[in-house]
Amino acid sequence: MLFLRLAVNLSQSNQILIQYVDYVDGFVASEIEKNLYNIKIIPFDNNRRIKLESGSLLVTPLSSIFQAARFFYKDVYVMFWSIHPLGLKEAVDFLPSHIPSISYKKYGQDLTALIAKKGLFFMDKPNFDIQRALFSIEQSHVDYLPIFSSDTIDMKVYQETKSRILHLGWLGRLCIEKVNAVINVLEHCNHYLETRPDEKIIFYIIGDGDKKTMVQNYKIHENLELQFLGILNGEQLRNFMLMNVDLMFAMGTSALEAASLSIATILVDFSFTEIPSNNRFRYLYESEGYSVGDEFHDNNKYNHDLRSILDNLKSGEITTHAKKCYDYFLSQHSEESIVNKFCSLLTAVDVRVLDVNNSNFGKYRQLFIIKSIYFKIKKWFRI
Repeated sequence: MLFLRLAVNLSQSNQILIQYVDYVDGFVASEIEKNLYNIKIIPFDNNRRIKLESGSLLVTPLSSIFQAARFFYKDVYVMFWSIHPLGLKEAVDFLPSHIPSISYKKYGQDLTALIAKKGLFFMDKPNFDIQRALFSIEQSHVDYLPIFSSDTIDMKVYQETKSRILHLGWLGRLCIEKVNAVINVLEHCNHYLETRPDEKIIFYIIGDGDKKTMVQNYKIHENLELQFLGILNGEQLRNFMLMNVDLMFAMGTSALEAASLSIATILVDFSFTEIPSNNRFRYLYESEGYSVGDEFHDNNKYNHDLRSILDNLKSGEITTHAKKCYDYFLSQHSEESIVNKFCSLLTAVDVRVLDVNNSNFGKYRQLFIIKSIYFKIKKWFRI
């Protein structure tokens, strides 16, 4: 959805022709047609190369770099945007078995060159740091292109309350790298309620995923109530958060969605393993390097324990933190601020598909082409 939102925003300018490559029956293609966006759909076919006008700019996830080399002509400029820190690694690891393997370090040499030619941008510091270590990228500092969320006029209004019921929430997928953060928060809630037997926490789980059962099976305090809402979108999601959630735990665009409503938002760390219960928390506005989620490490030093956060919630002081989260979102991750930054980067892009073809990422594209021709011949002659 991030790339679609960017395309929709840019398409509102009469000076820019926006095209979107997707399968004919793809989700994005259907959204463009349904909403009558001023975007031309270019049908994607696994067996056919895509012709864009010479000098056009292709904007694509870094994880799609092999497809850029395989399906697009060499005279097109290309800008890679790294969204998932392990997306490229997975693309490399899952190349077909008939393709000889290349070391991560050699791919890193190509990434170093792409960065130098202003053709590769990372969404935040953790994204860059993980891949810098993995691929031995030479640069130590880069310019970031953060992710964004749509702005809204809706705002959460906090009031001091005498209620002994606290309303917290999680927004995001329940997948392996995120579910450990959810369970860690629930563990902190358990510890909190052990010393506050007269209080109750209602914890809303907004989202779904293959690790949902890990949350369902986790043993919780008798005064901790979990409500599984499943996937909510659009106005339904905004209204629910505004009416029901006073403190949100999230990462990624989910954290930005909550902060855009002026909801106090705790930015949690991702982890593929259990997070110990002696960790502390930070608000979104305390993030560094545009981070919307760091990998958990014991040396991550944050300022807040859950008890002090919930005390602020009960006293009404949480309003200050909510406003700081909103102001941070507005200046660092709003749609307007990021689209403006994106446009300022375009003129400096000096990478063409030809450069990708001449790198290790394009080294074996001929094998894909030959294989495609082979299967076409088999189909024609019914072999």
